Amino acid sequence: DRVSAPMQPTMPLVAAAGQAEAAGNIQPTGRVEASVAYSPAAHLLFTAGGTACPKLGTDYFLVTRQYEVGAGGYTSLGSSGWLLSGLGGYGQAVSNRGYKDVGIIIFGPTFSEYNARYSKLFAQAGIARVWDRGSLGFTYRLTQVRFATLTDTRYGELPLTRMARHEILFFARRAWGSSSHWESLATAGMSVSGTPRIPDDPTYSSNGTVQYEANRNLLPAFYASFGVVYRPHWGGR
Repeated sequence: DRVSAPMQPTMPLVAAAGQAEAAGNIQPTGRVEASVAYSPAAHLLFTAGGTACPKLGTDYFLVTRQYEVGAGGYTSLGSSGWLLSGLGGYGQAVSNRGYKDVGIIIFGPTFSEYNARYSKLFAQAGIARVWDRGSLGFTYRLTQVRFATLTDTRYGELPLTRMARHEILFFARRAWGSSSHWESLATAGMSVSGTPRIPDDPTYSSNGTVQYEANRNLLPAFYASFGVVYRPHWGGR
């Protein structure tokens, strides 16, 4: 039900000046995400990422194109293997989601379709435990979404101009064989709204239908993925 389709708040494991990494993953919906991270100087980090999903069905689909860029820093906690990072950034997206409700038997299923264009600001913090052959980590992100347009094909413009999202992600990495450059990546997480539901208002509709459709975009979103990470170890360990 969520046309915003949040990107995963992935934490890069860059820990020294000159290091870089590139990651790519695919989600059960068919959506593909890719990201890169680079540290030009000690404790300084730049990131960029994007995601896309084509139309894979007629009754249930999510079509989206998104990008985001970020900047922040990182620090290692001595020789303990723990890594901390923090980022802030900006992104833009276009999304189109359609699905069929179960509906009442007499009337059959109802098809709903949303379209959205929006920008976002985000801040995130992450922690990871890094070993020689793998790592485990957790990331929290706060995102502020601002809709340029949010429409329902049946009811038109919806009365939701912005929303906050709390997003968490757990991830695990594992090095491939004897290679120190390639790692497998598995993630799981969720995004929940930090914005109150819109109350019924006769200004928009007499039966609250428009508010109901807008509030469906405040529902939780779950994500999971499998992918790979490439670490060229430029100038680092």
